[in-house]
Amino acid sequence: MNEIIKTGEKTGVKVEEYKGVISLSAQNIVGDKNYTKWGKEQIRRDEYAEKATPVKVVLGNKDNVINILREIAAAVGIESQDVPF
Repeated sequence: MNEIIKTGEKTGVKVEEYKGVISLSAQNIVGDKNYTKWGKEQIRRDEYAEKATPVKVVLGNKDNVINILREIAAAVGIESQDVPF
């Protein structure tokens, strides 16, 4: 899988699958190269994790992805009949 989708001039998302779970990770795009964005998770107010991890959104397994994408489309005001899946 691991496909990069450009979302802006210098931004994108990488579609990844690991152990049957599909996620999107934020990417910086510089020329023809892409770099994963990393960040430290906030644990409490003014306290952050020691190690940085990739910035990502987990969509779930293949059975859930279509429904999640439909919900995202609806949340941004796209009519269900305009969704091609």
